[in-house]
Amino acid sequence: MKRHSPAPSRPRPLLRRRLRSPFPALKLRERLEALGGADEGLPTFFVLPAYGDCVRLSGPELHGDIGVRIAGDDSGPTGVDGPTNEVTFDFRAADKAVVQAIVAGLGPEVREEKVRRPKQEIQGHRVPGHQPNVGHFLAWACCMPSMEDHVILESAIDAGMACEFDCFEHIHSAMRALDFMRMVRMEGGHGSACDGDEIPPHLRHPIRQGLTGKAAMRVTHQGRKVTLNATIDTKPNPAGERLRIHYGWSAERKRYLVGWVSDLAPKAQ
Repeated sequence: MKRHSPAPSRPRPLLRRRLRSPFPALKLRERLEALGGADEGLPTFFVLPAYGDCVRLSGPELHGDIGVRIAGDDSGPTGVDGPTNEVTFDFRAADKAVVQAIVAGLGPEVREEKVRRPKQEIQGHRVPGHQPNVGHFLAWACCMPSMEDHVILESAIDAGMACEFDCFEHIHSAMRALDFMRMVRMEGGHGSACDGDEIPPHLRHPIRQGLTGKAAMRVTHQGRKVTLNATIDTKPNPAGERLRIHYGWSAERKRYLVGWVSDLAPKAQ
């Protein structure tokens, strides 16, 4: 009987909550840090810097990082009479109770807003509830048949929650390039569709391979260190911004592992 390789694990679905707070961004970060070590029915977590106005809540008892985006600045008052800042939580469904406890711990001055669950079309599919965010896109996309030839790790979802890039079609195009490269490798090619002119023009993207040392990124997946020794950049959005996808080859799964994503600023003219 022919043995079939097990299907790759799928990242857990994401949820979103949006709040309004009268406190400036610095005050909110201080409150989050205090809650992380308060031990009042909450798991221990650490507040890690991310990009721009985002922070990540990370801890061994969480099912994944919790992305917190604070849309505001530190120049406002510290009381309840100033303008409100928008605070957005992106998190795994399994951490719903933890986020509820964090929101309660922030105090009664923080009030919740209803989050729209938009229905938008992505790659020809009507997607209910998908939020316009790279992390949400990756969590949804990895469940689609068109994405089954590579594995999107939870660490990529974590990184994507803090990214600003918004052209999801370009991300899909870069993933298709990875599919083509996997096909070349599996058919006994060089392992890279970029070694020659084999790759179709519409799938050509800036790629770096064979990265070593500090240039290679390392993430943890299921308790094991995974080395991401290659990157592929998406095509730019109208503002010239791109998304860099960090990946590596798994000889065991015979798939590319997408383990991290990061925003790239427009190239200098």
